[in-house]
Amino acid sequence: MVAMVTQQDVARETGLSQTAVSLALRKSPEVSPATIRRVQAAAKRLGYRPDPLISALMAQRQHRGKKAYRAKIAFLTAFPQREEWRQSAYAAGCLAGALRAATERGYLCEPVWLREPGITGPRLSSILWTQNVQGLLFAPLPVDYPPITIDWTKFAAISLDYSLARPVLSRVVDDHAYGIERVLAEISRRGYRRPGLVLRASQDVRTHHSRLGVFLVHRRLQSEWCDVPPLILPEDRWDADLFARWVKRESPDVVLTEEFELPITARALGLRVPRDLGIAFFHKEHPARSLSGLQINSMQVGATAAHILIRMIETNERGEATVPTTTLVQSFTWHDGRTLRAPLRGPLLPASG
Repeated sequence: MVAMVTQQDVARETGLSQTAVSLALRKSPEVSPATIRRVQAAAKRLGYRPDPLISALMAQRQHRGKKAYRAKIAFLTAFPQREEWRQSAYAAGCLAGALRAATERGYLCEPVWLREPGITGPRLSSILWTQNVQGLLFAPLPVDYPPITIDWTKFAAISLDYSLARPVLSRVVDDHAYGIERVLAEISRRGYRRPGLVLRASQDVRTHHSRLGVFLVHRRLQSEWCDVPPLILPEDRWDADLFARWVKRESPDVVLTEEFELPITARALGLRVPRDLGIAFFHKEHPARSLSGLQINSMQVGATAAHILIRMIETNERGEATVPTTTLVQSFTWHDGRTLRAPLRGPLLPASG
């Protein structure tokens, strides 16, 4: 997994304290213009980006101090550890977007851990209701997470992916089909002829085969593309041995994936990236500019979900959805990176990186 650049990294690069770096990044008059320029140059060089979650939390705290809020929205997570959602750029981005949207409408939004020891579904329902929680926003759940028992009649609820099978809720998700179509268009633009797809079986099932289906259709429609069978990883983890055997057998010239271990494994096999094998990410968990692919704007996903959830709260739409809807958010940034060869023709959309 690629680590995100922090203010501590910028501080080490410049030899300044983290406090000085923080002030310089905010262009505070407490530090000199020369220091501001020095810090901002280092931040740009390292690829530092402000944490949107911290910004959203600060905005919510300022709002809370100024006036009363209408109600709360609970951002429900079920990672093995309470704060583990912070390590997921997607989940953290969704929360940041939801926080910002909720604050603008006078609502609070707070993370709630579903694995809290000794808390049953009925007990959790009572606690949330007592704390004036009116809406539930479900972050992506682990593959093996059991069914959730909550008094659904009390709350408006939305899921941020397809992992919550029961009850049936409306969803807001990034548009998987659109995203992989965008990546396939970039592959075609670069003249690849043997594209392969690598994804986990669990993710394929949870996304209703949207990525796999689009890939297979495009491969059939592109007469110049060779038929490379996708590699579907049977377990919910990266498998370097399966990948090595598949590459040797199928000889793809480019791989579409979201597995961050794949470039390391490819190089360990003696493959030069992108000369021998191109790698394109249809979902980059972290904004590593060296990796070619799509960065999903999860803040926009979270904000969209919060706006819909607030509407449901205010129109008293509680419980399981009678007619569930799925809202697809098409908000991506393409990074050219260095894991694909140069394009043979002009850009499709404005690219970054």
